[in-house]
Amino acid sequence: MIKESVELVDEYEVVKGLIGAFIVRDKATGLYLYNVVEPMLSDNASRVLARTRELLRVSSALPEGSNSVEGYLKSLVDETMGRLRIKLSDEELRGVMYYLMRDTVGYGRIDPLIRDDYIEDVNINGPNKPVYVWHSKYEHLRANITLSNEELNSLVVKISQRIGKNVSSAYPILEGLLPEGLRVELGLRDVSPYGPIITIRKFKTNPITIVDLIMDGVISAEAMATLWFMLENGISMVIIGPTGAGKTTLLNALLFLIRPEARIVTIEDTREINIPHEQWVPLVVRESETTGVQSIVAYDLVKVSMRIRPDYLVVGELRGEEAYVFFQGLASGHTGLATIHASSLSAAVRRLLSKPMSVPPALIPLANVFILINRVKVGGRIVRRVMDISELLDVTRSGLRFNTLFRWSKDRDELVRLSDSTLIADLVRMGRVSQEEVDRELKRRVEIMVTMAKYGFRSPDAVFRVTRNYYVDPERTYRTLISGELP
Repeated sequence: MIKESVELVDEYEVVKGLIGAFIVRDKATGLYLYNVVEPMLSDNASRVLARTRELLRVSSALPEGSNSVEGYLKSLVDETMGRLRIKLSDEELRGVMYYLMRDTVGYGRIDPLIRDDYIEDVNINGPNKPVYVWHSKYEHLRANITLSNEELNSLVVKISQRIGKNVSSAYPILEGLLPEGLRVELGLRDVSPYGPIITIRKFKTNPITIVDLIMDGVISAEAMATLWFMLENGISMVIIGPTGAGKTTLLNALLFLIRPEARIVTIEDTREINIPHEQWVPLVVRESETTGVQSIVAYDLVKVSMRIRPDYLVVGELRGEEAYVFFQGLASGHTGLATIHASSLSAAVRRLLSKPMSVPPALIPLANVFILINRVKVGGRIVRRVMDISELLDVTRSGLRFNTLFRWSKDRDELVRLSDSTLIADLVRMGRVSQEEVDRELKRRVEIMVTMAKYGFRSPDAVFRVTRNYYVDPERTYRTLISGELP
């Protein structure tokens, strides 16, 4: 039941018949709040749950695998019902099993937040403090969940065990990836007086595709077709924006447009990129806390990648010395893609020029195209939009020389073309492509993007199938798509 002090804004099911989410607005403060509602248990169901938990405490270790665990827990519940001479209904039994699974293979009271596809980040700022979430539609929301000292300490242990790293006063910071693909940053009281603090960032197992981005208004079909043509012809790109803007999502989507047989090397702190290319080589940073075991940083991986001859070198985020090696790779003829935290093209260039990146000004234009993405408010909703696509032509003491291809119009909520590409014109001038080919390809690829959106061909498999077949037989693929079928 919704209290009179709040106004219901939105509601939906997180898990059908089990977990509900209610977005409400506090009438007194105007703040939006996230309320999760879990199953209510009858007296008999509560007794069965409590007694089963007692059995769990004295039982041997749980079997591995969620299916085995579920079967084991179900046997304990059956045993408990027999002892208590209680027969639960199917609905009551489902509720009991939910709580048992939540607290064993799940993540306890924050498990519903992790299950909610609209929630991107879960922020725990210490014991006895409200948990906050980042909601894709409503941004920061305070949840109706507060963890006690005991609950939070138990969660810290569970997370460290599942990541496979020790966290202690000697090593009070933990970073890693949980089995479900959740990225975790954790700090103990040694570094956070109000701690422990935990941030859990989620990303989709099935990547968001170019068609998703077009249908959601993040980018236009014309802009995406232009980027596709540029990628095919060896033009490097850097995606810029603040935290949570969608840089990695856009990067992953663009990688689906690369020729399927190309050798792609990706370098990340934590695995987020997910592409189907057979020659994809994912490299991941390794931090070591063990004497005699080497830490592998992004700088090391970028150097290694130069020796295995990638067609495309992809760095998940440029932060430090690896930026210099990345740009040296561009200078040696590799096509590169990367992201960097920055609010604008000029801010990105300043970061690249400054320590610890220290990229020489002459090398920076080798990252030919800079794509700015951000969160903006449109019609009362927070949405992601590509704000600007510019070609960086030169970096001099007097400033930057660039050519803006597309810019977002707030009034029209549309990415508007401002000019033709200087870089594509250079390809024509050098004889690598003809102007006729450019015009035909850009027009046809726009139609392909629009058609895929029209027929809902938005899954990763569908997008890769189209791009793979287009490289083999563009005309046939185009005609098949226009007829409303996948090639």
